[in-house]
Amino acid sequence: MGNAEIITNAKKKLEQFLGFSFLSPLVIEISIPFYGFYKDNVVAIGYFGDYEYELERTLIHELAHFIQDKICKPKFPYLHMIIEGIPLLFGIGNGKLLRYYQFVEGFATWIDEEIMGYRGDEYWFSVPKYYFKVYYKGAEIFRKLGKKEAIEYGLTDREFCKDPQKYKLLRTISISN
Repeated sequence: MGNAEIITNAKKKLEQFLGFSFLSPLVIEISIPFYGFYKDNVVAIGYFGDYEYELERTLIHELAHFIQDKICKPKFPYLHMIIEGIPLLFGIGNGKLLRYYQFVEGFATWIDEEIMGYRGDEYWFSVPKYYFKVYYKGAEIFRKLGKKEAIEYGLTDREFCKDPQKYKLLRTISISN
């Protein structure tokens, strides 16, 4: 399967999971293998070779960031970054910066694991402490909620979303169509 098909499949799976469709961001290929990120309406994806499953999982994860950015517009806690940033790199701290990263990365990780399957304890217990604390523990927050509540929390949380009403408006429009 080519990358275009994998991108289309990842988008369809995410739309089906969320219950609404969306326009695609620009997807570009970068030279960093087995890596992806989302920034300003662009999903950048590294070279995955024959690892189509991992490419699709990464695309779903980054597209989840795109959706959260478009609907929720997460507010980065800049002031807290000054105080909490360095200790958090070593997995130390429980402040607002950690909660922000757990909200953003946990949402995307929870979605990619709901769609593509749980990565497994062996994987999660082998990653650096920072990744475990942010990605795994963040996804745990969403796992404890039901699917509907988790999606709503990820797209409407008052602590981190600039426009928590946008998702409710989107749901109203989707249901009425």
